[in-house]
Amino acid sequence: MHRSSYRLLLTGFAVFALAGAMQSDANVRIKPLSAQDQADLDALSAQRRAEERKSDQTRQTARQIALEAEDLRQRIIDISKKQGVSEQRAAIYRAKLETLNLQEVDITRRLTTERAKQAKLLSALQIYSRNPPPALLINPRRANDAVLAAIIMKAITPELEKRTQSLVKENAQLVNVRRQAALQNEALFISESEVSSQRREIEGLIRQKIALEDKMLKQADRMDANVVVMKAREDRMRGQLPLRGMLGNDSSRLGQPVVGEKVRDFGQVGGQIGGQSGVQTGGPGSTPSSRGVYYAAQPGSQVTAPAEGEVEYAGPLASYGQVVILGIGNNYHVVLTGLGRIYVDKGQTVGRGEPVGRMPNLSDKKTLLYMELRRGEDPVNPGNLVPVSGR
Repeated sequence: MHRSSYRLLLTGFAVFALAGAMQSDANVRIKPLSAQDQADLDALSAQRRAEERKSDQTRQTARQIALEAEDLRQRIIDISKKQGVSEQRAAIYRAKLETLNLQEVDITRRLTTERAKQAKLLSALQIYSRNPPPALLINPRRANDAVLAAIIMKAITPELEKRTQSLVKENAQLVNVRRQAALQNEALFISESEVSSQRREIEGLIRQKIALEDKMLKQADRMDANVVVMKAREDRMRGQLPLRGMLGNDSSRLGQPVVGEKVRDFGQVGGQIGGQSGVQTGGPGSTPSSRGVYYAAQPGSQVTAPAEGEVEYAGPLASYGQVVILGIGNNYHVVLTGLGRIYVDKGQTVGRGEPVGRMPNLSDKKTLLYMELRRGEDPVNPGNLVPVSGR
């Protein structure tokens, strides 16, 4: 009984303190500014607006670079289609080359056989020419042999000439086959190297574009952070002080993963998300009752981890775009969908507020980031306290 009364008393004191702080803020807000303070406030507001314009221009430049990178990706797709034709042509070249190689082997074999026969015959004739039969003082039998040899030589000579011509033709054909094979090899090399060099060149350009886009977006992020700081300074100069320290900063609640407006809350039922028009959807927005939270963010906005955890999945997933799934302990998982680019890998540990990716940057319309908190397989309200201290 005493404990409950004590708690009620403490609650009453907290309410009175909160009301007093609000009344104090109200009193400060209605206090008029001096001329110097007003001039400082106007200068700060002008500086903030200039920084906002600069941030918008930087994001537009980054978007143009992203579109150029997307065009380059389309060129790679077109080259891949051409590569299919080139590969077919290369297959024809390979088939012709194989046929020519087989022909060369066959011709070489026949030439070798024929040259062996010719060598034996010429060797025999050479021996005969060194030991011809005597023209006189020979017996009739030796004379008959000489006549027979002369007849054989006369008959063999045309055949020798024919075989020689055949060898010459076969040798010329072999030279021609080898020349064609060399040409087919060259054509095959050119066909394959042209496509490969084009792909390497375009992929290098894409990497440069992406690096430049990241650089521009990081600059825009820094400008936006400066805008937030200057806005807070303006509020303080006007007397609109935040009630810091009254409610505390509960690390057991998930952080907002992207700078933007919450356009659909957990359990909210409705067809159009948050009544937003001209917003590009990036998550499962056709569900009658939302299983998570939707945020409308500027294109290319940085996405951060809403809690410390381990990356259990990072990559494309069906129609959800780029997806990051974080395991944050006690069977809790955070699902982020609708990203345009991912910076983390599976198995990596990330801290609360650490960048995990960026929103798509191919349109000037706001994009939607979807965040879902699951316990096991069941979605739960991301606004609730999450007991992740047992990691």
